[in-house]
Amino acid sequence: LIEIREFGSSGINAEYGGFLTCLDNTLRLILIVLNFATLMTGGILLGCGIYVKISSDTFEDVADEGALQAIDITAYVLIALGLLVILLSLMGCLGACLQNHVLLGCYFVLMLLLVLSQIGVGILYAIERATIEEGIDEAVKNTIDNYGDGESPADTAVNIIQTTLKCCGYESWKDFSSYPGYPAVLPASCCEGEPTICTPMVNSWSKGCKEKINQTLESQSVLVIIIVSSVALLEILTMLMACYLRKRELADIDYNLDNPPYSM
Repeated sequence: LIEIREFGSSGINAEYGGFLTCLDNTLRLILIVLNFATLMTGGILLGCGIYVKISSDTFEDVADEGALQAIDITAYVLIALGLLVILLSLMGCLGACLQNHVLLGCYFVLMLLLVLSQIGVGILYAIERATIEEGIDEAVKNTIDNYGDGESPADTAVNIIQTTLKCCGYESWKDFSSYPGYPAVLPASCCEGEPTICTPMVNSWSKGCKEKINQTLESQSVLVIIIVSSVALLEILTMLMACYLRKRELADIDYNLDNPPYSM
């Protein structure tokens, strides 16, 4: 009877150990895949930051010092965020592949710092929202005031926004008061099909882009909430997976130390 119990107990332990091994391998694979996808995202952010920094010189003639400083800050933030995401992803991938508890521990700590920083940015935006929006309004209005022949990078960005959102100016078509030919003529992107002559209140868009942007954000608010919540959930899940895998690796190390394979 004792032998039967011992056999049954060892069978249960073997099945449980096999389950844990399967679980470990599954979580390890998920962590590698998620971090590889995040690595690609970090590369895109880094590339965008470098592009914005390189292209910032083209805005010197159409933007004031405050707007240029905002562009530089945006570029540096994108570069720093891209590098951080790349570093995190490499730690997560290598930690899972090599089953290294040190890398997994560093990955967990950095992910925790990233989540806390995101919360801090959200709180800062909520507190300084009015100031941030005022800065954005001023920068966009300065860009429109300096609208030229429509060929510069800043003019091209304005044209793309107006054509896509079917709007004219930031608050209204009156923002183009510095445009040659105003008020009889507006930039072609203010009208459907970009005709040769775009006339205010005749064939131009009636709404400003600020109103259109706010309407778009409000209409997509549910989608934005879903995306933000999904990203936050994935971050928390990857932290939990890294913490679990690290604990398992440490348990294996302790077991090997207590039970050396070739003990005399």
